[in-house]
Amino acid sequence: MKYGYREIRKIHADSLRSLCIANNWYTRGNNEEYGHLLYDMAEGKENITTDDIVEIAQDITEHSDTDQEITSICFDIARIAVTFFEEA
Repeated sequence: MKYGYREIRKIHADSLRSLCIANNWYTRGNNEEYGHLLYDMAEGKENITTDDIVEIAQDITEHSDTDQEITSICFDIARIAVTFFEEA
């Protein structure tokens, strides 16, 4: 690292839940699956990567009745991520 800092991305379960509600996503998932999405795949991660965002989007697609492209879902998920920087 050139400057000794690193970027960290987090997704809060409440933010992802609100996004799902606003877009009418995850209507085909049960409570256990929804909890896994919100707390294991999102909030439980120390640093959300691009692969994590794609994995979340795929899970949403599998549990939703949507024609929205996965790249568009990824974009929406990335927008709710909170980004901060810390010294490495």
